Amino acid sequence: MSIKDMVVHVDGAEATRARAAFAIALAKAHDAHLVGIAFAPTALLPLYGPDVGFADMAEVMASVKTQSEAALKAFQERAELEGIKAEGRLVQCVSDEFPEDFAMCARNFDIVILGQPRDGDPLIGQYALVERCLFASGRPVIIVPAVPANSGLKTIVAAWDGSAEAARAFNDALIFMKPAMRVVLLVASSIAQASDTEIPTTDIVAHLRRHGVTAEVMQVNARDAEIGRILLTTCRELQADMIVMGAFHHSRLRQYILGGVTLTMLEQATTPLFLAH
Repeated sequence: MSIKDMVVHVDGAEATRARAAFAIALAKAHDAHLVGIAFAPTALLPLYGPDVGFADMAEVMASVKTQSEAALKAFQERAELEGIKAEGRLVQCVSDEFPEDFAMCARNFDIVILGQPRDGDPLIGQYALVERCLFASGRPVIIVPAVPANSGLKTIVAAWDGSAEAARAFNDALIFMKPAMRVVLLVASSIAQASDTEIPTTDIVAHLRRHGVTAEVMQVNARDAEIGRILLTTCRELQADMIVMGAFHHSRLRQYILGGVTLTMLEQATTPLFLAH
């Protein structure tokens, strides 16, 4: 996989700065076309209800549009300073339609770059935006935390659980793993897991090697409910610049109700998170 174009979500939130900087650095490194998409609402009824006065709604919508336009302008100016020509697009729609519209647009790019759900514009369903991009775009998604991210990507931790989603993520992320100085294949096993059901790693390590990636295997044990936390702790100890993993390989409903490793990583990671479904 080569990267020729990418799309990043831009809004007026402070967290956009780190996300935009990461996207611009990535576009520069791969000589890729970069598009920033921002949201401007045409209606807020799904969020605010029918009792909100028209004047109040009009004022909120005008304010959001102004902020989005300013964010796109700042994004494009920053890209230009780095020698990258970035395109800015303002999508105007009903607030609860934006995640689907964004995901449909994302199908036309190699990679999608989003922020962590907790840091985004509350007018948009941030978790829905991530979920729609993962399930409806057909593209890998990079979640960039609000803290400044290192775009050098020297150390990459790839979380392996033997799932189809992890296999997809690994192949999609080969372009980042190949030039990395260190790739750690991190296998988190449940303490309650039987020894005869251990996750095999020999074949996936050989597969990566044939693609020019030398991966070292690291095993960690944890209780089911603690796997996400253990993964994050281990990644911090390894000073990972990116985490690669498959997303939502249980039912989405179950993950939302019980939490799940994917949501733990989405909400608490301090390192860019490369996800594929």
